[in-house]
Amino acid sequence: MRARINDVELNFELDGPEGAPVVTFSHSLAASLAMWDAQVAAMKGSYRVLCFDTRGHGKSSIPPEPCPMEALSAEVIGLLDYLDVPRTHFVGLSMGGMIGQILALQYPHRVEKLVLCDTTGRVPPEAAPLWRERIRIAETHGMTALVQETLERWLSDDFRRAQPAITERVRNMILRTSVPGYVACCGAISQFDVLRELPQVTTPTLIMVGEKDPGTPVSAAEAIHDRIRGSQLVVISGALHLSNIEKASFFTEKLMAFLAQET
Repeated sequence: MRARINDVELNFELDGPEGAPVVTFSHSLAASLAMWDAQVAAMKGSYRVLCFDTRGHGKSSIPPEPCPMEALSAEVIGLLDYLDVPRTHFVGLSMGGMIGQILALQYPHRVEKLVLCDTTGRVPPEAAPLWRERIRIAETHGMTALVQETLERWLSDDFRRAQPAITERVRNMILRTSVPGYVACCGAISQFDVLRELPQVTTPTLIMVGEKDPGTPVSAAEAIHDRIRGSQLVVISGALHLSNIEKASFFTEKLMAFLAQET
């Protein structure tokens, strides 16, 4: 399904019983809503599950102007308004977790519970050359040139050997990401910094991170945990960046247990 939100055509899928609590999933850079297939399959019997492609990813369009993280977050609110969803649980991984932090800070009345996965509250200025290099590679050689190093950051060697079919699906998500969409979102990520604002978050929050995540490491999750009062932290043993895929059953179990907790 598609919805026009401001100047963006957002692709989304909505599944599960009408009237059930809504859980919204937001994917990482260079991925798509398909990243959440395991969680959707496990949760759609109990929840109304909303997944969407961030602009420039999957089947969503990419407008020509830059897109700060605030714009990506506003598009989530626009989608919720389009679907007449006043409040939702929100689960975001990596870039999706950055979107979730903005939502909790700027639209707290719309977020029931917040789950931040393999993400950070601040991308330091010294990381700017890394992001400029990724942009250069994408613009010069296309997404194919970024596939292998991305897979190696996202999924462990053991997982990629044991799960070739899942690995191939992840590979295809990366390849199908538009270069303009990737570049625009790289720009948004490289400027992201809300760490000092996070003590303002009052939404019940779960933070999950892969034990071996090289890009948004455990220390980044701990920094968020230290600043959001009452938040819970789960370190997922052996997982890299896509902890929801590499340790899908454990991830989903912890997620559902958190959503079921009384507040």
